[in-house]
Amino acid sequence: MIDLQPHLAGDAYARLFRTLSAVNKEAEQLNLSTVVHLTNMALLQLSLDWEGIIPENQKSAKLNAIFRNKTKIALEDELSRG
Repeated sequence: MIDLQPHLAGDAYARLFRTLSAVNKEAEQLNLSTVVHLTNMALLQLSLDWEGIIPENQKSAKLNAIFRNKTKIALEDELSRG
């Protein structure tokens, strides 16, 4: 889990999420399936760390909802800055 100060955590997680998402999209365009797989795993783990939960204790539907929520937050933050 990433250890960040609470007041910095949301921005740092969102920035890292956007960076990983950009790498994922580039890997998809280049047909780098292993990199796509690894960045997908990293994005999911980042979402879990951001939320502060342990995946073994959660249902798949909740994990998917957390991932979608974090994606939305990161993209909204990017749009509001840009």
